[in-house]
Amino acid sequence: MELNLKDRVAVVTGGAAGIGEAIARALAHEGCKLCILDRDENAARRTAESLGNGALSSAVDVSNADLVSNALEKVAENHGRIDVLVNAAGVLSTGFVADLPVTEWQRVSQVNLAGIVYCVKAAIPAMKKQNGGRIINIASVSAERGGGSVGNTLYGATKAGVVALTKGLARELGPDKITVNAIAPAIADTAMTHKLLTDDALKKILARIPIGRLAALSDIADLAVFLASDRANFITGATIPVDGGILTT
Repeated sequence: MELNLKDRVAVVTGGAAGIGEAIARALAHEGCKLCILDRDENAARRTAESLGNGALSSAVDVSNADLVSNALEKVAENHGRIDVLVNAAGVLSTGFVADLPVTEWQRVSQVNLAGIVYCVKAAIPAMKKQNGGRIINIASVSAERGGGSVGNTLYGATKAGVVALTKGLARELGPDKITVNAIAPAIADTAMTHKLLTDDALKKILARIPIGRLAALSDIADLAVFLASDRANFITGATIPVDGGILTT
């Protein structure tokens, strides 16, 4: 299947590790020119260097609107365009709302929700000028469940906001040939996942997934590449679960 992604310019936030890095590598494999934005400057640089094809990196905390704006302006200046924006930067929050300080909501919502708004606003001028673009947001199945069993209500609320943003932005930007979609993964099979979950908790989660395994990073990255491609021209406003069927249980 021809995806026509060669030499397209893709910006991936949170691209130095986890889901963001997997998506960046998959896009680079298809010939995209990558710019990795991540608050970990050294990790972002190492990832960019490993991608080749002139990949760039920038130390950016997406909760800072000025840093985001400056970084995306530089991408547009250096490459002349921004074809793909992947909003993968995010932070997790666990604990019951009654026990958490207000600052925890401010921290999580600024990264997971406001960060997407800042990045999209900064990318829109370039995408409108070139008459099109792709925006891909990373949501979560927790948006459908109001969090989950481990007490991540605040996280789930921000991801539900991502779903709403995706729909609204798709409606606003469709006339400019900019598509906006979201991917909603379940728990992915990463080193951090295994570090955070006990063996018993992992068994309980797997028992709820009809396919019987956690999401591989490639499961998520492959969908992101498709949504970034010409094959997804008529898909917008969608939130697509990559969850092994967990939402059916």
